[in-house]
This record gives sequence, structure tokens and C-alpha cells, in this order.
Amino acid sequence: MPQASLSDRKLVRELVLIVLIKLVLITALWWVFVREEKVPVVPDSIAARFAPPAAVKQQISIDGEHDGQ
Repeated sequence: MPQASLSDRKLVRELVLIVLIKLVLITALWWVFVREEKVPVVPDSIAARFAPPAAVKQQISIDGEHDGQ
């Protein structure tokens, strides 16, 4: 493998430093603004979003076919 030139090493070092600085800043922003926020979860609300309405449930039989068709 060819030796990495001095400019390549400098570029890698600068990129690693930039990524580390970004990670520190993102972590600091999360710690200050997001850490204490809590989102209440209401089971009935979640069920209403994911479960089909009762009218649809009545039309579907156990084997997955529509009743009366």
C-alpha cells in the first residue's frame, strides 16, 4: 500500500476533529433541550391509530374472507 501523504493525514485528522465536534454539539443540544421532555402515551389513542374501526372488524371473518360474499 502506498504511504499516505502529509496532506492526506492532515485531511483525515481535520475530518475526525469536525465529526467529534459535531457529536459533542449534538449531545449538548440534546442534553439542554430534549432530555427532560416526556411524551405521554395514551394506550387508547395508539390503539385507535393502528386498529381498524369496529365496522371493518365485523366484515372480516376469522379466515380473512368477507362475510356474505
